[in-house]
Amino acid sequence: MLESYVTPLLMSYVNKYIKNLRPSDLQLSLWGGDVVLSKLDLKLDVLEQELKLPFTFMSGHIHELRIHVPWTKLGSEPVVITINTMECILKLKDGAQDDHESGSSSTSRSVSDSSKAVAKPRRLQQAAPSDPDLPPGYVQSLIRRVVNNVNIVVNNLILKYVEDDIVLSVNITSAECYTVDDIWERAFMDITAPELVLRKVINFADCTVCLDKRNASGKIEFYQDPLLYKCSFRTRLHFTYDNINSKIPSVIKIQTMVESLKLSITDQQLPMFIRILELIIALYYGEIGGHKEGEGEEGSSHVRETGAILSGMDVDMESQGTSQYSSQDLYMLPEEADQGWVSWAWSFVPAIVGTEEEGEEGLYQQRETGGIPSNPQQHTPKDPIVSIGFYCTKASVTFKLTETQSESSYYSPQKVKSREVLCLEQEGMTIEVLMMGEPFFDCQIGFVGCRAHCLKGIMGVRDFEENMHRREEDAVFFSCGDSLSSKGMTYLTNSLFDYRSPENNGVRAEFILDAANHKETYTEIAGMQRFGAFYMDYLYTMENSSGKGSQDFSVVSMEEVAPTVQETSIKRLVVGPLDIRLHSSAVHRILKMVTCAMDHEYEPYCKPQQEMAEESHGPATPEELSSLEEFIPTRLTCITLLQVSVTVSMAEFNLLHTLMPVIMGHKTAPGLVNIPVFQPLRPLPAVQFQVERVNVEHSVPMYAPELVRAVSSLSQPSDNLLHHCYAHFYLKVFGFQAGLTCQESTGGFLPLIPIIPSFSTALYGKQIQMPAYWSKRSSVPTTECIFELPHFTVQATRAQTLLLQAVCQSWTHSVVSGAPLTLSESLLNEVYKAPGVKSPGPSPTLEGSVQNLELKFCSLATVKCASGTVGAVKVCARTPGLGEGVKEKLVPLVQGPSDTKELHMSRWLNEIRKPESLLAPDLLAFSVQVPQQGDDCRNSGGVLLVSVQGIAVNVDPVFCTWLLYQPHRGSSRQQNPGSALLAKRREDEVSVGSTPLAKQPSNQASDYASSPVKTKTVTESRPLSIPMKVMPDTTAEDSWTTSEERMKELIAHAWDAVKRLTLQLELQSCCVFLPNDSLPSPSTIICGDIPGTVRSWYHNQASMPGTLVVCLPQISVLSAGHKYMEPLQELPFVVSKPILEEGDAFPWTVSLSQFSVYTLLGQQRSLSLLEPMGCTSTLAVTSHKLQSCSEGRNSFVVCLHVDLQPIHVKCSNPQIIT
Repeated sequence: MLESYVTPLLMSYVNKYIKNLRPSDLQLSLWGGDVVLSKLDLKLDVLEQELKLPFTFMSGHIHELRIHVPWTKLGSEPVVITINTMECILKLKDGAQDDHESGSSSTSRSVSDSSKAVAKPRRLQQAAPSDPDLPPGYVQSLIRRVVNNVNIVVNNLILKYVEDDIVLSVNITSAECYTVDDIWERAFMDITAPELVLRKVINFADCTVCLDKRNASGKIEFYQDPLLYKCSFRTRLHFTYDNINSKIPSVIKIQTMVESLKLSITDQQLPMFIRILELIIALYYGEIGGHKEGEGEEGSSHVRETGAILSGMDVDMESQGTSQYSSQDLYMLPEEADQGWVSWAWSFVPAIVGTEEEGEEGLYQQRETGGIPSNPQQHTPKDPIVSIGFYCTKASVTFKLTETQSESSYYSPQKVKSREVLCLEQEGMTIEVLMMGEPFFDCQIGFVGCRAHCLKGIMGVRDFEENMHRREEDAVFFSCGDSLSSKGMTYLTNSLFDYRSPENNGVRAEFILDAANHKETYTEIAGMQRFGAFYMDYLYTMENSSGKGSQDFSVVSMEEVAPTVQETSIKRLVVGPLDIRLHSSAVHRILKMVTCAMDHEYEPYCKPQQEMAEESHGPATPEELSSLEEFIPTRLTCITLLQVSVTVSMAEFNLLHTLMPVIMGHKTAPGLVNIPVFQPLRPLPAVQFQVERVNVEHSVPMYAPELVRAVSSLSQPSDNLLHHCYAHFYLKVFGFQAGLTCQESTGGFLPLIPIIPSFSTALYGKQIQMPAYWSKRSSVPTTECIFELPHFTVQATRAQTLLLQAVCQSWTHSVVSGAPLTLSESLLNEVYKAPGVKSPGPSPTLEGSVQNLELKFCSLATVKCASGTVGAVKVCARTPGLGEGVKEKLVPLVQGPSDTKELHMSRWLNEIRKPESLLAPDLLAFSVQVPQQGDDCRNSGGVLLVSVQGIAVNVDPVFCTWLLYQPHRGSSRQQNPGSALLAKRREDEVSVGSTPLAKQPSNQASDYASSPVKTKTVTESRPLSIPMKVMPDTTAEDSWTTSEERMKELIAHAWDAVKRLTLQLELQSCCVFLPNDSLPSPSTIICGDIPGTVRSWYHNQASMPGTLVVCLPQISVLSAGHKYMEPLQELPFVVSKPILEEGDAFPWTVSLSQFSVYTLLGQQRSLSLLEPMGCTSTLAVTSHKLQSCSEGRNSFVVCLHVDLQPIHVKCSNPQIIT
């Protein structure tokens, strides 16, 4: 009878997970196949053993279990298993960081589970002969059809997780799993040729997730809003088999679709939510689940190495392990190995595809015995391809601030009233995972569009209440990517929910499982074309060195040598066009969320352990070194940002003095705060930063402990091995620019006024891994950084700098009332050139540029050193023409390097001057090296080598014009829309009874800004007009008590710096021109050539303004016994005679030469005022410690010897008049 086959099958699974169940309780009948079991307890130990997670079940109950078996229609109707109200409570295992019960391999199972699985088909085989009318083939086919079409219904599933004061509960009203046909409609199906496909659907209805806080007694005092409320989603499962007799599918696709996902997080839930995320990350990286302290030394020291080789996942997928340079015997420790979360999930793949395969003897015998098959000649089945996907059409995360309200009754529970302040919306989210066995894993995450906007009010400021009638564009402060309306359904491409996918058209899907083809196919461009906002691709592969199939190395006998494994891990992240607008409403909301997230006292799951160098390991063998030279596994992360725009608006209100102290760790409670009456400020000045592209690369060795342990034991490691012992960081920025803009009353922004024109830069850094192993290797750099800046320019008018200053002060200084500064109309009109408003005169633009800036920093165990060069520095002023067709005037102000060797005499004006060469030496070259703190005082002191080329400076009156600019105070009847809005704002201030500020003392700030206070009541005794710093001033307590003490401290610090300093300083002459009228550069002169400009005026202009020329001396300083060195040295460097004793650096030899002063007048006249002169000095300093001073201060004896050359001063009447 069929009952003899089906009853043991059902009984084996029910009895496996349910306590105290007797076979007689099932009451299965052939003609009436309904079974009802009530109040069942789950076998918690079996569940923990099956799941292998660091959780323990506190309780598990099933209220009712129903089993319906349609005996008369088993071949056409499904068996229905219904669970009504199932509740499980979990908690983290006690000492989970020290105890982890996981198998060796990601697919390994215990021997006891294996024996149970093998025993089940034996029962079926023993029962078969009792009914000779049913052939075995028919029974197997029927059982397969029954199992493939089992319907599972779960009503009211409750899962709870408790930890500390956190209670996380998941409630699913209904979940149903059933078999479907090729159009995903419910049907009774079987695996048939030629398609060989089985499809299933799981529908989840009304999923609610709650996150609450319990008190010390375990009770929840008041309930928070649910994180997720009544969310429904559906999952499609697609299994493809190679043939009709296949036991496991060759391709498994499990994909979930959510139409709308709305998350809600309150300020009290935010720390708990972050705690849950930290738990997930700790599980993901294997930080939870170590080993028992009582394990043997060998097992505890090598256990992570074994886990890496057996599970095949790098540190991103599991706990840390080693690579091919571990010894052969490590492959034989299966029961002691760690495994990661993804490896744990992979172990359930055979269990997902169907229950009838579990009884096959020897099918997974290799996995059950820890990865070593009993018969080396046995063929290992091919791992199935598993594709897991999650798709969400629209999702939102709403942040809320709560306040507690008590009911009228004393015994009534407290209620929490929430207020929405921030919402993050997302469209078209995709998470796809593709893996085949352990050696190939790929995860892709993408977003089509994302944006964040403000809601309601914040901290009492009602900036986005409904009655404010604000524009929707004003509320949005973060936007990225496209919308689904313009992008389409590309996020569903090739999924089971895409009607164009191969599976939905009867075609077998093809997967890219080769690393090279994967990189060529899934490029940054392809990812952004599919999504548009965000794209991440994580690829992990593991191949043997012979280049054969990645599964070949899994079949290894105990006598064979373990093959060399090559692992790669690459993460690529791309963020599309990104627009961030940081106005007061957005900044206050973000920082408020940060303060809420910091309001907790949770201990971290995994505390960083102090790094200790282990000396027990011997040096690496030649075989291991040759293997390392061939290939070293690394983890590479690449981040790309495209078209980023960040706009920082002027603060419309500023209450940051109540938030920043909390964020910075100062737990001082803020005083009383007056809440301003919010009124939008238009026009609203803003600073905007734009970047075309940012590339970030970070590479780190996959198994740093083992690699460093092997390489550090070598006396002279190769450059390749040493290179891989570092973590490397690359940053490249292209097309960065910054400028001023303004938000108009219509909500749009004016075109960018560039302050910093577009430039590119690069930064490289590396840091040694596990520095404790390198403490005795003084020649190995621990940290190294290189910075390159080819060209950098800053240009601004004085009005623009005043506006920048006002924007910065609106954020750094907050008035107690929170009210912002109100800018004058004339300043805005001058900066943004409002139409119809006449400016009093063209204001000059100051422009400064730096070329070829290169800096290098290096840190070793004994010294820190740095070097760098600055190619050129130029500063000029541009004055626009007064009329149409008049060209702008260019006035050079600073030029370096400049050939100033001959400028100390006026005869250079009559000689032929060579143009400035493009191959001129760098303006500045320096090298500095200082000993590390804490080193032995007998070590050599610091070294400073500096060389500065000549600099020409033109103190032109146009610079004074720029510096002394004041906004025009004349009233203009012509007002732009912003000025009318400002006028209306002032009327509103008077109408609400605001107190105007007392007039500030006359200074620049008062000329272009005032601070009307918008408060209903005044509660502060201090003047509200005085701005206070956002950050608390903590230096007041530590400041020096008197100027005398301050001077003593300054002298002591200076002496510590120079007492053993090797100094070499070379400063070429700096020539300063002081004309009494502007000297614009002629068009025939190279841009920025100050001597050339002066020479041109001297010869070609009869009305050359009187010019005073001060040629500062050349300066040379050398410490005692030092021989000249090139100022730019390779780091680290060594001086020929290091200074060991305190004070041996003295005496210093100081030389000054070619100091002169002369005047230039019209008609090519030059008159000398001070003839060229110089001097040679010797500076000696000795120090003696004062015995009377307990602080160990010194007394100093300074001796200065000066040999001064003759001084010739001349003066004439024209020089005095000019």
